[in-house]
This record gives sequence, C-alpha cells and structure tokens, in this order.
Amino acid sequence: MDEHADIKRIIKIKDIFFIYFMNKNLGCLYIVSTPIGNLNDITFRAIEVLNKVHICASEDTRISSVLFKKYNINTRLTSYHKFSEKSKVNGFIDVLKSGKDIALVSDAGTPLISDPGQFLVEAAIQNQIRIIPIPGATSVITALSVSGFKLENFTFYGFFPRKSKERKVLLKKIAKSSGPSILFESGRRLEKLFDYLSEELNPDCRILVARELTKLHETLYRSELYKIKEILLDSEFGLKGEFVIIIDGYEEESGDILIEEEKRILEILMEKLDRKLALQIASEILKKKRNEIYKIKMKN
Repeated sequence: MDEHADIKRIIKIKDIFFIYFMNKNLGCLYIVSTPIGNLNDITFRAIEVLNKVHICASEDTRISSVLFKKYNINTRLTSYHKFSEKSKVNGFIDVLKSGKDIALVSDAGTPLISDPGQFLVEAAIQNQIRIIPIPGATSVITALSVSGFKLENFTFYGFFPRKSKERKVLLKKIAKSSGPSILFESGRRLEKLFDYLSEELNPDCRILVARELTKLHETLYRSELYKIKEILLDSEFGLKGEFVIIIDGYEEESGDILIEEEKRILEILMEKLDRKLALQIASEILKKKRNEIYKIKMKN
C-alpha cells in the first residue's frame, strides 16, 4: 500500500512540475477594466499592463485609441468584437502559446460584462493559460453605490430582452426579487422598457435611472415607476445617452389581506381597465395605498 501511495505522489509531483514549466513558457491573458466614461478613472496598474503586453484586443479600436493616446500607450490594438470573437480566438491562443501576453479591453468598464470575451477566456482556461484580472470601473457597481437601496443581494440582467417570451419570464423574476434588479438599455428603447415594467411591477416601486455615468452630463433620476417615464421625457436630456436602470427589491409584508368583497372589486377593475388605472381606482375605493394593494395582489 505504501509503495503504491509513493508512486501516486511521484506522478502527482511530475504533473505539477510539467504544468508549472509549461505555463512558464506561455503568455498571460489580462482582462483589463477601463473607464466607463471619464478617462481619469483608470488605474496605474491598468496603464502599466496595457503598455507591456504584445497586443491589445479591443471591442472597438477607435474608442480604445482615444484612451491609448491620452496615456501614451503604444501597444498595437486589434479589433475583437461580437462578430469576430469566435473566429479570432485560435489566433490569440497561438500568440499566448508563443509566450507573448495579450490584454483584452471593452469599449468601457470591465470586459465580459455584457461585452465580448467569453470565448477567449474559455479557450485560455482549456489551454491552461494564466488569466489575470485588472480590476477597475463597472457601471453596474457604480450605479448601485448611489442607489440608496439595500444591497445585501442584487441581480444583474444585462440588456432587456428583445423577445416577448424572454421579457415575460424576466419581468416575473424582477417582480418577485427581494433585492435590486439592474438592467442596461439604450435611450431609444427606454420608453418602451418602462411600459413593459409598468405591466407587471408595483407602480410605486422605487427606480433609479443613471444616465451617462462619470461623463460630463451624468444625471441620476430617482422616482417611483409610475412617474419615472414622464420625468425623463421632461428632463433636459430626454432619452439621449446610455442608461443603467435599478429597480428596488420587492418587500413582502405580512398581515395584509383583502376581504372577499374587496377582492371582487379589485378583480373587476383589473379585468376592465389597464393595470395602472385599476390600481389607482382601487386605492381610492378601498382606502389603501397602491403599494399595499399591489403586495396583496401578489399574494392572492
């Protein structure tokens, strides 16, 4: 038994040494976070890494070149976007296997967060190539930090789905989420997003809309769901820009019940009227806040 154990240990040690020496001859893949707007929000370490790597894979070289010019980074940029992320993986892996380092950056923030990079990272893992994260800005955490919501837990969903079936599934998840839900959306689709949210969510749920974070015209809008669209449409910038939307979590309260007659009234209103108006009228008739009626409806 002891002899077999010794043989296993020797084999294991040989495997460790093989992997170690093999990895010594491989390049490193750096996942580098860049500013989400204000170019001053970059770390010293990120600049150091971007200067020393062989090439930098960039989601859009035109955007990255602005950052590189500001910090006198002369590393060669090569495009790596959603239309080329599969086809270019093997070429990058060959470069890494030759012992040269590669950095991956997105247009803004931390790569792979709703941006290209998954296929390259997976391939690097499969080839036992060392992957080193260079932390920095991300719009998700930046927006959450100023939301004022409880952050014990939260869920990031990325861009709001385009397909109807996926939207319905997601809206039900958000409606019952105990923590804040975070979405990305473009300005041209933002108005429609609020319409979809209003179909399923509590009209009084709190919303934070963060616009153009860290940029010159950064703006934060805080309100309830039923008012937020109007606030944005009447604002100085309207629906122009890039947006992070945070929806506060649903807090269930015990002891809220409707008597049978109240339930009947609510059901009739919900059947005959659109959801927002039905809850508004029910609030006036039943002498309860819309928020309370919504919570009770969720339980029944």
